[in-house]
Amino acid sequence: MPSKKIIALLVVVVLIAPSFLINTDWEVSHQIEIEASPANVWRFLADLESYPEWNRYSPSVTGKLAVGEVVYVEAHLDQEVRQVQNFVLSIKPEQELCWQSGDWFAHLANGVRCRWLTPTEDGGTLLVHHEIMQGPLAWLIERLYRPRIERGLALVDTSLAAYAEKYQRQN
Repeated sequence: MPSKKIIALLVVVVLIAPSFLINTDWEVSHQIEIEASPANVWRFLADLESYPEWNRYSPSVTGKLAVGEVVYVEAHLDQEVRQVQNFVLSIKPEQELCWQSGDWFAHLANGVRCRWLTPTEDGGTLLVHHEIMQGPLAWLIERLYRPRIERGLALVDTSLAAYAEKYQRQN
C-alpha cells in the first residue's frame, strides 16, 4: 500500500503538472472617468506616501517608484491582507504606471498591473486599470482571488477618483 507521502505527491503532480502545458492566463480590467486633470490624478497615483489618505484597497505601498525598483503593496482582499512585492516596469508621468509581482512564487503565477491615464475632451481623465495574471498556476489565483481582485481594482479607482476630484475642486 502506497504511503501517504506518495499519494500526496501524486495528487500534486496530477493537479499541477497539466498547468504547465496549458495557458491559464487571465485578465481583469476596470475603467473610470475622473473629473480631474491627468496631472492631478497622477499627483496621487505616483505619491506612495499619500496612499493611506485615499487608497482603501492598498493603503500601504512602500518602496521606490522608479523603473526596476521594488514596491511593496499591502492588498486588502476583503478580510484578507496580503503583502506583495512588485517590480516597477514602466512610469510615464501623467500617462502610465505598471508593476509586476515578484514574490518567490512569481515563476508560477504573477500579475502585471498597469494604470493608464488618458485626457478627456472636458479636461478630465479616463483611468484604465488592467491586470494580467500569468503563469502555470494563474488558474489557481483566478479561482481563489479573481472576484476580490476585481472589487479591489474598482475600489482603488473610485477612491482615487474621489480624492483627485476633491483636490481639483479645491484648487
